[in-house]
Amino acid sequence: MKYRILSVSLLAGLSACQGAPKPAVLTDASPETIATVTGVLAAAVDRAQIELGAGDLTQDTFVSVLPPPPGPLEGNSPALPAVFDIILMDGDCYVQDRTTGTMYPLNGVKCRSASAS
Repeated sequence: MKYRILSVSLLAGLSACQGAPKPAVLTDASPETIATVTGVLAAAVDRAQIELGAGDLTQDTFVSVLPPPPGPLEGNSPALPAVFDIILMDGDCYVQDRTTGTMYPLNGVKCRSASAS
């Protein structure tokens, strides 16, 4: 009896880990995929136009959104990029804001676990 309870609790713990968020990378960086990611991130930072930071989303587990350029009457801007981690959870791809922890689904975008690289 004691071993049966132990094995059931062990299996329950293992199955719970399957849904845990994992660092991920995109499977492709086609213009359509980048357009989808850009649209989701624009909504996340509440701006109509954004520029993604440098990087290869098929290799990097994060993406950054550059701050808007300074206006004509501004000197240097103290604004920093918004950084989002690419997450794979239950077979679906998300970006997660590093500052707030809010997750945004990347509907129609395929990603794979970064550890499977």
